[in-house]
Amino acid sequence: MIRKALASAILVSLLSACGSEKHTVIDNTPVIDTPSTPEEPITLPAGRLAFSSPDSNMVNIFDLSQNEIIDSFALTHPASALYASPNGRYAVAIQRSESLVEFIDGGIYLEEHGDHHDLHEDAPAANSFELLDVKPTHYVPVGEHALVFFDGDKEASADAGFAIISDESINETRVIAEHHYETYQHGTGQIRDNFVLATIRDVNSESSLPETIGLFELHNDHFHQEQTFEHLCPALHGSFQTEDYIAFACSDGVVKIKQDGELFTSNKIANPSSMPEGVRIGKFIGSEENNTIIGLSRGGVFTVNLETDEIAPFAWQSEGVTNYLAYSVSGDNEAVLVLDDAGFINVFDQHEQWQLTTRFQVIDQLDEEKSAKLIANKAHDISYLVYGNTVYQINFENQSVNELITVEQGIANLTWLGAFEEEAHEH
Repeated sequence: MIRKALASAILVSLLSACGSEKHTVIDNTPVIDTPSTPEEPITLPAGRLAFSSPDSNMVNIFDLSQNEIIDSFALTHPASALYASPNGRYAVAIQRSESLVEFIDGGIYLEEHGDHHDLHEDAPAANSFELLDVKPTHYVPVGEHALVFFDGDKEASADAGFAIISDESINETRVIAEHHYETYQHGTGQIRDNFVLATIRDVNSESSLPETIGLFELHNDHFHQEQTFEHLCPALHGSFQTEDYIAFACSDGVVKIKQDGELFTSNKIANPSSMPEGVRIGKFIGSEENNTIIGLSRGGVFTVNLETDEIAPFAWQSEGVTNYLAYSVSGDNEAVLVLDDAGFINVFDQHEQWQLTTRFQVIDQLDEEKSAKLIANKAHDISYLVYGNTVYQINFENQSVNELITVEQGIANLTWLGAFEEEAHEH
């Protein structure tokens, strides 16, 4: 991987193209530093939204307290995806086809000071850090770190790899550690203490999807492969972890791996005979605290019980509902949120074993030509729904829905940026 510190001019702050008074750029946003003590908890701000429009290299920063765009930044290329850094300070702008990842400082973050944190509310800023490696694709945050997986490219004879970053390392313009393969692959990985469980593709395979899982141990700024797990995972795509298990989705089931100190053991959960032919789980969502996770596929939704080794259909639909339009996990990672094709938000609580606990309407009239996306606010019980060209704010406490902004050019990618306090988990 090549890492290069560019002059901040790479990300040029520009006026928003929207042009209305509502979209005025605030160049003199004040710096607000709020100290706290153990006796005085911090009141966390609503945060900011970073979004981009289709075929545009601009990323706009919308302040949720001021209800307006306060700045815009030019990426080198249009973003294929936008994510938040692990602690929420930076927008991570993936540019897959151009093999580039750039970062924008959202300006809101907590700074640790011994037994307390200070809250910073600064103006958004360009960031000089970037990642240059071939086809960055999967972005997997775990706690205060995130794994960026680079697929490589068969035609260009470029090998795959992964890099570990954090908010601190982004601020210091460095990668914490990285690993390089000897072939390409559409892979993924899960950070687990000083280890990464990541995919391995056979160099002789005709598929870009891997079928083997390896254990990689951190050694300073790189990894050594310590183990190859015995259970194969054909056409591997999708991974997730709870406090007790790490799961990988295969065409014929799920490989689960259990950690006991530095000992990792694998097991295979086969797809049930009732699963339709050609259907496989390709993505997981859930809570780190619940060993039953939810598997998504093109042919349905399933629960995967990692304790009892059972995969079963998940009957999430209310009467009259046939499909979901968007899904996400709540900001506190305690619930799964699903927008159904009747225009209702469905809340499934992990404390209730994923039973439906709340359902209310957010869209009155659906348009099949409009796409939908859900993004959670990690500081408050709020989510944001992108539906067509409009962003709506959904407040779960009072079940209200408010329009935030409509963008004529459309919204291709959206992520929430801000400060939040997350409960620590021990593996």
